[in-house]
Amino acid sequence: MTGLEKRRQAERRGRQAETLVAMRLRLKGWRKLAARYRNSFGEIDLIMSKPQRLFFVEVKYTTSISDDALEAVLPSPRQQKRIINAAKGFLAEYPDHQKDEMQIVVALVRPYGRIRFINDHFFDMF
Repeated sequence: MTGLEKRRQAERRGRQAETLVAMRLRLKGWRKLAARYRNSFGEIDLIMSKPQRLFFVEVKYTTSISDDALEAVLPSPRQQKRIINAAKGFLAEYPDHQKDEMQIVVALVRPYGRIRFINDHFFDMF
């Protein structure tokens, strides 16, 4: 498999993982506000909402089944900063949500559609 084919496959898996996470959250009562939200500060995979609540979701697909390999998949401090800045940009663009309770999470998608939400990866969000 060439580098281009690998990149296309990773892109396809990433989109499928985002769709799966969005569906799971919609079943739990969340409404999708944006997918692949992008501004000049960064990108957020999913922005979901409930009344007075916002959920910023970074989706990561991994073939690893072991929790020992999580650090290789989780966003680096630099990536975290870009996600946080993109969230701030979203709030500036949509000020009606500024008073909502907010949370940034990582949704780790594994083979067979298993999803694990990691809530404590972003400590000082704002």
